[in-house]
Amino acid sequence: MLADRPALALGQFNADDEARLASAAQASAFILHTCHDANEATRWLAENQPHAMLVDTASVEPETIAMRARAEARHAQVPVLAMSHELSDLAFATAFAWGADDLVLSTDEKAVVGRLRRLPREAPVSPVASRGIALVAENDPVRRLLLGRVLRNAGYEITFAVTPEDACAFATNPEVQVVVSNSELCGEPAAFVASAREAGSLAVCVIHTAPKNLKALHLALSDLAGVAAADGFAPPENVLFISNELKNGHRFNQRGSARILYGTTVAFRGAGRHGDDFGYSYNISSGGLYVRTLFPPEDDTVWIELSPPRTERRVRLEGQVAWRRLLGPQQQATVPPGFGLRITDATKADLLAWQEGYETIREALS
Repeated sequence: MLADRPALALGQFNADDEARLASAAQASAFILHTCHDANEATRWLAENQPHAMLVDTASVEPETIAMRARAEARHAQVPVLAMSHELSDLAFATAFAWGADDLVLSTDEKAVVGRLRRLPREAPVSPVASRGIALVAENDPVRRLLLGRVLRNAGYEITFAVTPEDACAFATNPEVQVVVSNSELCGEPAAFVASAREAGSLAVCVIHTAPKNLKALHLALSDLAGVAAADGFAPPENVLFISNELKNGHRFNQRGSARILYGTTVAFRGAGRHGDDFGYSYNISSGGLYVRTLFPPEDDTVWIELSPPRTERRVRLEGQVAWRRLLGPQQQATVPPGFGLRITDATKADLLAWQEGYETIREALS
């Protein structure tokens, strides 16, 4: 039996929800403390070290508590489980964008228990920096913290810049391995990168912007190696995928990669089992995909259902789990918690729909 661990539940939970959360916490060896607003939670966090946080996205502003909690180094690695009344692409994407590690239905006690039981037994600790320095140039405080957390978990030492002057100065440091910058802080992107290169920097650069400006940014960076444009509203973990692709020599914006970022809700279950669980795809290839979840299936053969890119049609696929990653700092981490699946079987129509969807998005990125 695990030792009891403190967990914070934040939100205006009704009586049934509170009872389910209390039951789930007890079944997972957690001691649950419930706060009803962000100010109350902030006061509790000042005196306590939770092993997990459960946040009701319908009744609080999750961005606020994410910023307040993770602004303190001792809370930066605390896992956050978003509680929602619906599971949809928008709900998943929104939760990941403000820093949640997973999303579950508020009414699904089994899903909560499964995720709490998979969390590390020890209190969250800071990861070891082994991959060099990453510069995060970002003027939005929440986004800055989230990007820093993702890259720190992947083994980088983090340097922050909040002004254009600091962004340009820090980017010229030859010891920096990765630069992640808001387009607002790097002026003219091509000149920003050229200045860093002239100073001897070999860092890969990910410049992110609002979706409406993404096409123009792609064009501005199209002739540069080791540089990519990214959606500034996408989950922060996407910058880790892009930076790893760049470090591996892929020209991310210039051609389709074997693996492509693609997010959609995924229903999954061990082959032959009753009842689905739900995750969110992180990247895909023609022969497989990676699914974000704190509760990767223990079965090696898994059935999944999802919508391929650029279509509303859903397909059912069978696959073999290639590997799993649980939550926690891991050196050389390239993905968030979840599991990689190699597609092994499906109906002819579903396999064709999957391949067509993959080719459509690959060609759009070429």
